[in-house]
Amino acid sequence: MSERIYKQNLSYYSMKLLKLGGSVITNKKGRCEANLQNIEELAKMLAKLWENKKRDIVLVHGAGSFGHTLVIEKKLKGILDQKQQQDAIEVQKECKNLSDILILNLKKFGINAQRIAPHEIIESDCARIIKIDKEKILQLLKLGIMPVLHGDMVLDKQWKYSVCSGDQIIARLSKDAQFTILATDVDGIMAKEKLIEKIDDKNFEDIKKYLKESASPDVTGGMLGKISELKKSGGKYYIVNAKYPQRILDIFNGKKTICTEIKFST
Repeated sequence: MSERIYKQNLSYYSMKLLKLGGSVITNKKGRCEANLQNIEELAKMLAKLWENKKRDIVLVHGAGSFGHTLVIEKKLKGILDQKQQQDAIEVQKECKNLSDILILNLKKFGINAQRIAPHEIIESDCARIIKIDKEKILQLLKLGIMPVLHGDMVLDKQWKYSVCSGDQIIARLSKDAQFTILATDVDGIMAKEKLIEKIDDKNFEDIKKYLKESASPDVTGGMLGKISELKKSGGKYYIVNAKYPQRILDIFNGKKTICTEIKFST
């Protein structure tokens, strides 16, 4: 299929999602500290996919120490007063700063990438997404541009502003995607120091006890929060260690690698 015809036929159902965890691209125990080495290595990896015409990827990244730390410091949960609403806007700026760093590296290695600010296309109610405009994402893909979204503070019907995590964005978008890769700082889901290769509806309850809260500041509930969010949406997912970018490449190329594969019914 030619590139022109492919773009005409592109739909949400042909998307592939990649979530880069905040624990990978930032020093999550710091304060607004990017992990520049990891970001560069991941950008190089994505450039290989880009060069091979794999351009149906939507990139979402966590906020890490650019978001979680400030949200906790400013107590930005629940109905926000006027001062906290200004604090929420400051968090938006820091999340943008992190995204800009990532996009700068993507462009350095030849990837045409553009940020979509989640607070411009998402509306929430009590910190749950009730509306997301996916059309801009599809428009960028058809133009041959990699859309980049991230954890953010978004307008909230009840709370004025609320945290919208990259995980919640992924959970909403994954309903329409072929598959979703969650690139984090672990090899996958571990049970008694052994990798769990597959998770589904049947074994999820047994595995839940092995899903731990994050040891660093995280307002999204750590791994348990991430997987529980995905279960609500259904779909196919892979949890893979982003410190080994080749493993992410292997998944995109349909090769077996070290990871946890998750499949939930809708």
